[in-house]
Amino acid sequence: MTSKLKALKVKFFDYSMLRWGMVGLFTTVVDYLLFVNLYGPVGSVFITNLISTSIATAINYYTHHRWTFRSEQNHSRSGVKYLLNLTFWWLVSTSIIKALVVIDIDPKIAKLVPLMVIVPLNYFVLNYIVFKKKP
Repeated sequence: MTSKLKALKVKFFDYSMLRWGMVGLFTTVVDYLLFVNLYGPVGSVFITNLISTSIATAINYYTHHRWTFRSEQNHSRSGVKYLLNLTFWWLVSTSIIKALVVIDIDPKIAKLVPLMVIVPLNYFVLNYIVFKKKP
């Protein structure tokens, strides 16, 4: 059984997954804390999520480019793909949050719900499309 686990680890585990998780956790905390602290004074899901996501994303992009995926792509190439990916997921996230807030779900809870969809998919998008290694 141990040899099967080792074979699975070798085949599917990459240390970039660990780095991705650490960066993702840190930037999620930054995004969440900014959102919950700005939502009251701002009063708009759209604007609050734009601000919190933009700041967290700047940290996320740079850290993933340099450390997580050790990308060799120039920023113009990976940056455009990253922004397209970000825009798509931001629209999905904001729509889900807004829908939940409209039906009286606390915004602090609503902000966490889209993560269940986005997080599992985003590692693969970032690793295999955005920061794809050169052949």
